[in-house]
Amino acid sequence: MLRTILRYLSLLAAIGLLSILYNEYYMSIIFLALAAMPFLLFAHLSYVYGRVNAELVSVVHVVAKGEMIPISIQIKNPSIFPISNLKIYLSYKNGFSPVCYKKDFTVSLDGRTKTSVICNLMSEYTGNLEISLKGIRIYDYLKLFSLKKKIQGVLKVAVLPNFYELPENEISNNHMRMMESDYYSQAKSGDDPSEVFAIREYREGDRPQRIHWKLSRKQDQLMIKEFSDPLNCSVLLFVNLNIPKEKDLLSFMDAILESALSLSYSLLSKGQMHYFAWFDEGQGACRRIRVGKEKDLFEAVDGLLQAKPYSEFTDASLAYLAEHPNEQYTNLYYVTGAVSEQRLDSLAIIKAFRRQMIYVGDNEYEQEDKSDEILQQSTALGMELWSIDTHNVKRDMEQLRLS
Repeated sequence: MLRTILRYLSLLAAIGLLSILYNEYYMSIIFLALAAMPFLLFAHLSYVYGRVNAELVSVVHVVAKGEMIPISIQIKNPSIFPISNLKIYLSYKNGFSPVCYKKDFTVSLDGRTKTSVICNLMSEYTGNLEISLKGIRIYDYLKLFSLKKKIQGVLKVAVLPNFYELPENEISNNHMRMMESDYYSQAKSGDDPSEVFAIREYREGDRPQRIHWKLSRKQDQLMIKEFSDPLNCSVLLFVNLNIPKEKDLLSFMDAILESALSLSYSLLSKGQMHYFAWFDEGQGACRRIRVGKEKDLFEAVDGLLQAKPYSEFTDASLAYLAEHPNEQYTNLYYVTGAVSEQRLDSLAIIKAFRRQMIYVGDNEYEQEDKSDEILQQSTALGMELWSIDTHNVKRDMEQLRLS
């Protein structure tokens, strides 16, 4: 725009010099018209500026990682004047990272029209993509002046992680011993006398111990109590969102979420109910979801996308133990990208028959060196160790063998 102003001033000076040298009537008219043009252009720009408006609209709210995200900016120009140059300012960032990216582009607009401009974005990492319309800048026809209008438009698009299903023969309920459960099946009866599933009429072959004598006297016929079938929820999947400072934040969060959610998805697909837990830094407490249906898994996904990675000083295992001190589990799966002796000691306090740690690293060679050190510590605590490379999550998850 500075170049345009300099050109205009050069032209004005040249016309002014010619009007003085030749002292012709028409040269004076041209000079005056050229001198008055900026005032007319600014008046026109001010009028259009007050009438034009823009709005940010999301075409989709949930996408898979790597998919195109079409963002629509709806611009309305109710004035009779067309707009030759209108610049749109967009910014976007992943909710897990403070880094913000900007995208600017210029469009033109006819008078008395409403149009939509589509901008395609893409995220290579899992997370809530926060997209903001910072404003629009309108230029006059010669680009001598411009006015910027601030517009408060923010929307979120959830970028879901990829799910990788573990080998079918590696997930079985046989190794998961039944613990005492407070959850019962709503579809079938069982043998737990602590909870009554239904009461029905007596049928031949029913055990006399299940006769409901009090109700039988009222109904004047034998009534049988059907006991409930307890659902095994003795598996804990705990995700540690502590990311080492020197590591790539988005890459690590992406790998940790993919590993944890793939494991949860695999357990769910084989009918294994389990707890999915993590420490929420914003709430200052652990969140735990009982995953027994698909909607429970997506509730966990939504909660994790809103969570924030926390510092090395937060001991998530101790926080979980403080909230659920008396529970014990058949299997504990611990997904983490940061391991220390103190964290392993805290993890060992959680009561579980089997413990398995899934350690996420960003380099295969560094991972092997680190794994040897972690392996010694985890083995001493009776904990199995599996390593996941952030660059090969799919390959490593499909080779994962549960205890």
